[in-house]
Amino acid sequence: MSGETWQLGPLRVEAGRTLRGVYQVDLGRARIGFPIALINGTEPDPVLLVTSGMDGDEYAGVEAALRLIDTLNPASVAGRVMVCPILDPLSFEAMQSQNPLDGLILRQVFPGDLEGKPTQRLAHFVYQTFIVNADAWLALGAAEPGESCAPLAWTFQSDDAFLNTQNRILLRQSGAALGLFQPVASWDPAPVALTASTAMLGSAAGTRGRIDPEAVEAHRRVIDGVLASMSMVAAKSPPPAPAIYATAVPLLAEAGGLWYARVGAGEAVSAGQTIGEIRRLDGGAVLQTVNSPLEGMVLAVRTALAVRPRQRLALLATQPQPRTPENV
Repeated sequence: MSGETWQLGPLRVEAGRTLRGVYQVDLGRARIGFPIALINGTEPDPVLLVTSGMDGDEYAGVEAALRLIDTLNPASVAGRVMVCPILDPLSFEAMQSQNPLDGLILRQVFPGDLEGKPTQRLAHFVYQTFIVNADAWLALGAAEPGESCAPLAWTFQSDDAFLNTQNRILLRQSGAALGLFQPVASWDPAPVALTASTAMLGSAAGTRGRIDPEAVEAHRRVIDGVLASMSMVAAKSPPPAPAIYATAVPLLAEAGGLWYARVGAGEAVSAGQTIGEIRRLDGGAVLQTVNSPLEGMVLAVRTALAVRPRQRLALLATQPQPRTPENV
């Protein structure tokens, strides 16, 4: 067994070992137990960060991350893996997206502030301890509140040509059935990955507040794909080529009321097809009929009954890229 002892802040783990536990983090107004696992393989590089539970009600990703800790043998890993299965323990305990200490949402406050509110301090700790020390970051998440989504992997493209290449490799070899390129600004923590020169891939699967076995398995496929794409583990078999889309178009509500979707996540739609309708609160008059403006794929659709003006009703993927050797 080759490899070196890994020192990450106050944490120390020998080569070929996994260090797993709950560690105390000072957030100013409170000290929290922060779960973490450091998997020190046979080589010091590359370093992969796997996070889940950034919003406290995204359970499928949490379960997938915990299973990764249980099953990944450091003796078979060429590199190091940092796993943070519950990134915001306080919102997890409250079973919601917001940290109950200050009402903030972790993903909205990166890179954080060492002297700020508890959630800002937590973001600063995560950024400085993990994100800047990772070669790649895999963030496991779920559909937006009140929505269902088709399992997909996504990443961003920016002005950094080297990082763009790394992100494309992660996406194309992710093992996900659907892939999406998004602008950096479309996900709040993405700019800090760019600042840290850390490649980044997101995995979205499942609905909030549930451990859906299919969603857990979708996350696990992406984890396996990322580990293999970084040559950290041997690939069991070449992953299927994802259907990659370059653009996602949101459809927004013009009125508040009762929302009835007519399509499901993962369905293909044609231009003019009805996506759903908004009715008056008494269930009577139709206030808005929502039709697809184009041919595409429904990545996400609102499933909650209540809707307010400007709220997203669906997310449609367009401009599929051809499955050529250059694109897969």
